[in-house]
Amino acid sequence: MLLPPTRFALILGVVICCASALAAQTATFTGRVTEQANGQGVSGAVVVAEGNVTGTRVVVTDAQGTYNLPFGANSNIRIRPYKATYTFSPLMVVHVTTGSAIFGTFSQDFSGSSFPVRIITMPPVLLTEDNSLNALTLDGVVRTRDPFAVTNDHYFGSDKQTRLTLLLVDLDLYPNQGERLSLISVQAQDAQSNTYTLVPEDLRKVPGFPWMSQLTVRLPPEVSGVGETNVNVTFQG
Repeated sequence: MLLPPTRFALILGVVICCASALAAQTATFTGRVTEQANGQGVSGAVVVAEGNVTGTRVVVTDAQGTYNLPFGANSNIRIRPYKATYTFSPLMVVHVTTGSAIFGTFSQDFSGSSFPVRIITMPPVLLTEDNSLNALTLDGVVRTRDPFAVTNDHYFGSDKQTRLTLLLVDLDLYPNQGERLSLISVQAQDAQSNTYTLVPEDLRKVPGFPWMSQLTVRLPPEVSGVGETNVNVTFQG
């Protein structure tokens, strides 16, 4: 579920239908995620695919490290594994076609090693609604979905600015390495290429889903009346 890397549609104030499907064709990815040292399966890893039309889709490996990931019609698909503290090879696999959808069954294995420190930084992956480029987003306080107002009178306290919760894969902080929330930046861009900063306020794991992070950001007043924006989350640039 992807536009360019980590850029997705976020609806502010209106609900707009995004890209249409290229064709009724689908791609399926299968394989194993294993330990590089001994070939044993890595359970609980996720394999996430990003498509330029149908957005993101995630599957969790079983006890043997195997996965099966059916995917929609896209002409550009990027697929990669993730598990906290792990570094995998290959880091990412890209499938691209010109003018037609990628379809068929593809076998792709990954091997990884766990390290106590971060070895390689990969871009975080914004999760989207199923078969959509709309970011999977909730109001960070009252837990309602779009459309979002810039302010919310249902909030307690004097600060009524709306907070959004973005859901992501591969966005972790390593405090033992001095990593702080300030390393994360979130930008929104409207149809006129105006850019707005969404201030990160909190990052934590979603309870029960150790592969998924929830990032809370504050909407700035300037986005009032903007409509649809593309949001881009970056870590360490």
